[in-house]
Amino acid sequence: MEERELHDLARELHETRAEPRPEYARELDGRAAEWLRERPARRLPSLRIAIPAAAAAAIAAVVIALAVSGGDSGVTTQQLEVAVLPEEGGAQALGAPLESKDSAGARDIAEGGLAPPAQRRVKQGEPVSLRYFFTAPTEGTVELAGRQAKLEVPEGAGRLEISTEGLPAGAHRLEIALPAAPLYRERIEIGG
Repeated sequence: MEERELHDLARELHETRAEPRPEYARELDGRAAEWLRERPARRLPSLRIAIPAAAAAAIAAVVIALAVSGGDSGVTTQQLEVAVLPEEGGAQALGAPLESKDSAGARDIAEGGLAPPAQRRVKQGEPVSLRYFFTAPTEGTVELAGRQAKLEVPEGAGRLEISTEGLPAGAHRLEIALPAAPLYRERIEIGG
């Protein structure tokens, strides 16, 4: 089709389109007016307010960070002491294969988990002891009472002994993050 024919066709379609009844058009206008009245327009705060508010929030975050860290950026958090005590033959006693390979011969991802501690209340200086079992070596972190430690767990079964030496008395959250298991959280009470 030529351009002129397209213009003619468009004009004819426009002329033959249906016109809504006046009552229906008024009803639609009324609905639109109600909808606009129900939802007030949201306005962004002016820059005169937003910039000082953002600056105050940033300063507050720095003050809180300094208060939490003690104000000395050169001091690092004390390391948590964790002993990993593998049990020789523990996995074989459970009848579980330690190493399985997929059809391409690649080693599977570590799987396993942690058992709840024998005691959730310990005296200061006594370790918190948890049992573990993993099908392959895995790495992660342990956190207790604001202290952290990196964790390297070998394949098989064993125990984690988390030292409470020098930790403050009271209730603390123990968190163990390993990619081979769900995030482990437990409340531990350290007696004075």
